[in-house]
Amino acid sequence: MPELDVEAPAGHEGAVAKPRRKAAAHAPAARPERRREQRHKGPRHVWIEGTDIHGTPIEEVQVMQDYSRGGFYFVTSMHCYYTGMRLHVIPSFGSLNLEFVAEVVRVEPKPNMAYGVGVKLLHARDPIAPYDTTER
Repeated sequence: MPELDVEAPAGHEGAVAKPRRKAAAHAPAARPERRREQRHKGPRHVWIEGTDIHGTPIEEVQVMQDYSRGGFYFVTSMHCYYTGMRLHVIPSFGSLNLEFVAEVVRVEPKPNMAYGVGVKLLHARDPIAPYDTTER
């Protein structure tokens, strides 16, 4: 612990209290980083399709706030997303845009009736339908 220099007024050398450090209660507790992949910032579009809790189909195109190989985060005004919800998504990661099965892992309220949604990519869907050999 670093030493702090404190000068006492003349005649009060014995009355000097040890300096106190500010309580760390105001600073948020640092959590260990759980992400395994490096996050990238930048506007990239993502197509999102799923069904809400009532079975109503949803479809929207949003801009990812950040993304990695394992998932992405976006902000939406739709209030239909919930943790554990399965989605079909096509993130624009570059020239090869595959459709993925994904899961909502976090939903957090934002200002102005918006929601931040964290999505985990589970696996890529087969981009080519299997060839049916019975038809000729």
